[in-house]
Amino acid sequence: MNKIAFLLLLVTVSSLSQNEAYTIVNLDMNTNNSHYGLTLSLNNKVYFSSPELNSVNLNRKKQGKNLIYSLFEANKKSNGQIDNITKVSISKNEHLNRSNAVISPNGKYIYTTANNTSKSKTYKKGGKSYNLFIERGEFVEGKGWTNFERLSFCDPNYSYGHPALSPDGKTLYFVSNIPSAKGPTDIFKVSISDETVYGKPVNLGELVNSVRKEMFPFISDKGVLYFSSDRANGVGGLDIYKADKNKIKGFHQAKLLPGPVNSKYDDFCYVIDETKKEGYFSSRRPNGKGDDDLYYFSITKVKADPSLVSND
Repeated sequence: MNKIAFLLLLVTVSSLSQNEAYTIVNLDMNTNNSHYGLTLSLNNKVYFSSPELNSVNLNRKKQGKNLIYSLFEANKKSNGQIDNITKVSISKNEHLNRSNAVISPNGKYIYTTANNTSKSKTYKKGGKSYNLFIERGEFVEGKGWTNFERLSFCDPNYSYGHPALSPDGKTLYFVSNIPSAKGPTDIFKVSISDETVYGKPVNLGELVNSVRKEMFPFISDKGVLYFSSDRANGVGGLDIYKADKNKIKGFHQAKLLPGPVNSKYDDFCYVIDETKKEGYFSSRRPNGKGDDDLYYFSITKVKADPSLVSND
């Protein structure tokens, strides 16, 4: 395929005289490796997850078998492409897989998904597994991201991951398989006070969660929740949903996003800058460059064709 592939789709919105056109671009930086979990940060910085490479640009593997995933930092360009990619320097002497980072609004803290280095009990399935947990680190000038600590509510017998923050930084959203989850993984939230104290996990409820997997939450500046799910009546694989903010109940009923953002394949890790009408998501759709590619999208208003407007 060409380096940049464009897909366009007109999606009808509430005004019959206007449509929204989504332009999707497969990023130049994609390779045959997996790239996912991009998050927006201050000063046009982005973070994403991908396998580590060794000195000869081959994938590093733990004990010669499993890929080691790490966080990478890059610059966002005006056209949506990203460059100046560097591995995030983390002052911690252990080889944990890390993914799906989110930066606090003040740029001081980073939350990441990491895996336990030893197996523990797996809830609902029996046996043992390398459960996931959420860590928080802080940025120290001259050291980079350091002082990582597991969040206090993360029980090693369950998995916790895919952290997302509210615009004010006072609520942390994440996915987990703790007993109150109705499906394999549900989306939960905890309150944050004084930047260090976390409340008890609260399930977002049936307007958001289903009996299937809910994953990769993101909260926009307007408080809209975006996430992925493999629930029934989707397009196929993981699909991206949105739930508008509800001041009384938290969120309205989640709704499926249209194509071309959603495809018959896995689509996930959706983030959007609502002011600029642009964002990113990951997808495993055909004609990509790797297992999971990063896609940039922009949304523009276009005039509808009057002949296509129904008077019914």
